[in-house]
Amino acid sequence: MNNMDISAFSGVQKAAILIMYLERDVSRKLLENLSDAEVKEIGLAMAQIERVTPNEIEAVIAEFLKELVDTAMVNRSGPDFVKKILPELVSEDRQSGLIRVIHRRVNTDFEDFIRARQPGAVAALLKEELPQVQAVALSLMGPNNASRILRYMDQQRQAEVTMRMSKLRQIPGDLADGLIASITSALGQTDDYLEVGGIDKTARILGKMRSKDQASIIGAVEDEDAELAELLQRRMVVFEDLRQLDRRSMQSLLKNVDKDDMLRALKGADPEMVDFFLSNVSKRQAADIAEELEIMGGVQKAAIREAQENIVAEAIKLNDEGVIYLDMGGDDEEE
Repeated sequence: MNNMDISAFSGVQKAAILIMYLERDVSRKLLENLSDAEVKEIGLAMAQIERVTPNEIEAVIAEFLKELVDTAMVNRSGPDFVKKILPELVSEDRQSGLIRVIHRRVNTDFEDFIRARQPGAVAALLKEELPQVQAVALSLMGPNNASRILRYMDQQRQAEVTMRMSKLRQIPGDLADGLIASITSALGQTDDYLEVGGIDKTARILGKMRSKDQASIIGAVEDEDAELAELLQRRMVVFEDLRQLDRRSMQSLLKNVDKDDMLRALKGADPEMVDFFLSNVSKRQAADIAEELEIMGGVQKAAIREAQENIVAEAIKLNDEGVIYLDMGGDDEEE
């Protein structure tokens, strides 16, 4: 991207360059709206400017157009914005060299496209790319998008990409265009996505496998991402799976479950699950629990899920210790 550094120019000098480059009628109208002091200041700046390169002129024009967009002085119309506004500012023979570079600066189509995609999907697409390519791609996506996607990278890669982004000053426009086209093509132009389940679905798939296969897969995942392995293991068994426990196992579990966790978990459970829990305690305890559930206020979904996962984690722990039997896999005899 032709990001010419024009920070050395003052605001007055940029205004002078802009007025010298614009169509004469446009420049005249601009000057008519300035005070005598401002006109004098710009005139002095014009006299002091010895030489301005075409790239610097393009950068000044681009910055001016971007300011128009950012301050909502003109309506942005996506890819056609530059084509619509440019003819009103500069002569036809000057337009061809400006359209592409200015379009890159003011157009936000790519940012909008990435914003509509799942950050995890974008991160997965970039995962196999070199850190320099990742840095360029994130720089083109806008700060909000880039920050969301960066979270999905491992810590070491996050640091490396961040350092490379901080060193980026300019990249060739053709490289930017090619990278944008490649990412857009890979992610697709459609918003029609099918939810496939992520961690929860994967955990349930593992939960249907043979125990030795589960252990092998979880072990391999743990080598790469211990936190993910723990999460998958916790969700291989869900709260509703506790119904398979026999009375003795269920009572052993309840002895080790925090009462507050049980109340929060049951607050979000279906009636059959509540009845199952209550059937495994004394009548007096069942009545007390039922009463507490009735007078209990609303509980956030996150708190319900956490409580249910805590109970499941305790069940898995007791199963590993041989205290209860919890079926955590498919038929181990199956080949």
